[in-house]
Amino acid sequence: MRKSLMTLAMVMLMTATLGLHPSRGGDDPTKEKQASIWMKQKLVASQNILGGLTKADFEAIKLNAESMVFVGYLEKWVRADTPGYQNMMRDFEFANKSLIQASREKNLDSATLGYLQLTLSCVNCHKVVRDQAK
Repeated sequence: MRKSLMTLAMVMLMTATLGLHPSRGGDDPTKEKQASIWMKQKLVASQNILGGLTKADFEAIKLNAESMVFVGYLEKWVRADTPGYQNMMRDFEFANKSLIQASREKNLDSATLGYLQLTLSCVNCHKVVRDQAK
């Protein structure tokens, strides 16, 4: 629990340090840059989850899934007005919660399934965002 809080605090500090202030609406030029930064953070976390799965390192799985929940929460404000995005975020959040629960239970098969669901939610969400950009 203490490590989880420390990880979340570090993510918050990084976000504040980078000057990321979530915005809503219109064609804000910083909107895409913010989303890109958050996407990079989520990509690193997802790669760390895969590494944790291969080593059965449940603490690494849990910490990285928790950081993705936090970053996803911040990102939700940037893409709030994108049609279909809220549905994609629900899938993402559900998969993350499943992954966190499986890591707490030290259930590698369930954690692997949660990671698969998480991956699918990411791919589907990126389809929605790309289609919206066209």
